[in-house]
Amino acid sequence: MRRMWVLAGFLALPLTLATAACSSGSGSSGNDPNGTLPTASAPPPTAAASPTAAPRLGYVMPPFGKDVSIQMTSWMPGDANQARAVIADKNYELAFLYSEYKGGKDQQWTKYATPVMQREIMSVLTGQDVTTESFTGTIRYFKMRVIPDPTVAGRLDVSSCFDNAKSSNTSLKTGAVLPGTANANQHYVRITDQLAKNASGEWQVAASLPPVYYPQAKECKQ
Repeated sequence: MRRMWVLAGFLALPLTLATAACSSGSGSSGNDPNGTLPTASAPPPTAAASPTAAPRLGYVMPPFGKDVSIQMTSWMPGDANQARAVIADKNYELAFLYSEYKGGKDQQWTKYATPVMQREIMSVLTGQDVTTESFTGTIRYFKMRVIPDPTVAGRLDVSSCFDNAKSSNTSLKTGAVLPGTANANQHYVRITDQLAKNASGEWQVAASLPPVYYPQAKECKQ
């Protein structure tokens, strides 16, 4: 059984909000049209992520290797302010995932996180279970939603379904697949990031809220 290598990071963070703030898991300003999930193909390892990808897809895909497929929803809210927050969150999620893929060494995720969040995430990415591991396979983000945070005025909660049932942890040194230990339901989860504007008016991730697993997040297993 494959274990939840990425959600260890979310669970390890000190939670700055009450669990009730996960209401974004049930509220929604939209879903993927017709339930479809566009696939964004990662560029080859030697290619830089294209800066022109963000306006078209709402994110920039990091240069994952050919053994990895990251499927990020193309959904965007109609509200321009919320759309900017969603783009920031997509870029944060992908950059954080890429850092895990590189054993915690890549730091591109820092520009999408507040200074406090950076310190918390850095403590996760320096853990032995990150620095010695990578992953292969397919990871999906879908059914993305955005709502005003119910506890902090001016902030937004961006959530999405996360599915890594078709991915495996690997040894960063040898590339060998590592045994998994997670409950099968933990491969299907709704994750939520709380975003705040910095002094320049840009949205950044300020906190990660408690994850909601299947079957409670029943929409995330499909």
